[in-house]
Amino acid sequence: MIPDRRADLADQAHDDSTAPDRRPRRDRANTTWPAADRLPYATFGDISTLVRHPHDPGVWLGAVGALDALPDEIDAVVSLCRVGRSQVPARIRPENRVAVWLVDEVDPRANPNLTFVLWDTVDAIAALRAEGRTVLVHCVQAISRTPTVGALYAARHRGVPIEQALREVTDALPHANPNATFIEALTPRSMGGF
Repeated sequence: MIPDRRADLADQAHDDSTAPDRRPRRDRANTTWPAADRLPYATFGDISTLVRHPHDPGVWLGAVGALDALPDEIDAVVSLCRVGRSQVPARIRPENRVAVWLVDEVDPRANPNLTFVLWDTVDAIAALRAEGRTVLVHCVQAISRTPTVGALYAARHRGVPIEQALREVTDALPHANPNATFIEALTPRSMGGF
């Protein structure tokens, strides 16, 4: 008889966050996206960033951990990364939640419609603001996706020159360092003007 090693493998996967989860799919169905209540981002480093947008006090920029201590005034959330089913506080109504598929990769094939996704995202933020909502825009660590979207929002909807917007948004976010593909996508040549 061969011993059942599934429990040992599950323990190893739990102890080492870099180890693949080798539990049978049925045993991990509620611990991975999209079924998980929470995604375990604690091993990603600082996920607590939360700052006001330098060009719109009704927009907050942050990391996924900000969802755990969301200021009361925030009543809309734009997620630029995967979140668990219960990760966004229940007080944020479903119609005030926007989930964006934006992959933080330099390879342009990861985001084949990058310009459209970026414009659509900042237009959604502007629409929430037009409804009087106070919006949190977040990704995992507010390093690449959040500053990119924050800068484009300032350029497209607040009239700030993109270079200034990018500089001031990245200055406001302590770990900001948008990837090269996102930076290229923010150039007026790539965007066809704002």
